[in-house]
Amino acid sequence: MKRPSPGTGFTLIELLVVMGIIIIALAALVPAVTSLSKSGGRRAARNALLGGIEQARAEAIKSGQATYVVFPTFTGGVQSTLDRYNYRSYAIFEDDAAHPGNVRQLTDWKSFPTGVALRAAAYVINGVNAGALLTYLQDPGWNPQPPFTPDLSTTPVLRCIKFNSNGEVQAPITPASTVYLGVFEGYVNSGAEVATTRDGSGNPSAVEYVMVSQFTGRAIPADAVSTPTPTPGP
Repeated sequence: MKRPSPGTGFTLIELLVVMGIIIIALAALVPAVTSLSKSGGRRAARNALLGGIEQARAEAIKSGQATYVVFPTFTGGVQSTLDRYNYRSYAIFEDDAAHPGNVRQLTDWKSFPTGVALRAAAYVINGVNAGALLTYLQDPGWNPQPPFTPDLSTTPVLRCIKFNSNGEVQAPITPASTVYLGVFEGYVNSGAEVATTRDGSGNPSAVEYVMVSQFTGRAIPADAVSTPTPTPGP
């Protein structure tokens, strides 16, 4: 049997060099893939918000009853509930014409993709609150408040955008006639934003915004603006 000639195949050093190149390439690729996944999550959450807001607006016009896009926030509770719903979900409710003073839930609680959350408070420009975001929305003021069906052991603090029968934003009322919502990479802990990346002013730097016109109720994607008008609190 003929023996292989010297020099055929790979030496151990050559294999190690190739493996090293592959490891370096993977190390460079993983952050890019992760970043792409998170940006996709932001856009998916933004698009879900756009769809939910339009659904609530259309339902208000169709039914003649006020509708609400409701966002749950929590000060404590089971960690699995916080991870899935705290500043990370919404549901649509409607005034119940058959039972005045009560509301009925039109959709399940819809959660956003992993790694993103709704902005909790105004972003800061030169030390001044400049963005109208979730904590500036109003509590719907329901009494009694409907049970939070995903976790009956907790009662979230609710924030909402309310539409009247003309499809206009009835609450909150803003001086600029515009409501802003933002989706950022990170999460909210005890009301404080914990962002994956921040800009030079300390604000989350990876954000998708939604702007809702008070007069038309229409929601559109929006860029971060330098001088937005804050939404007054309740």
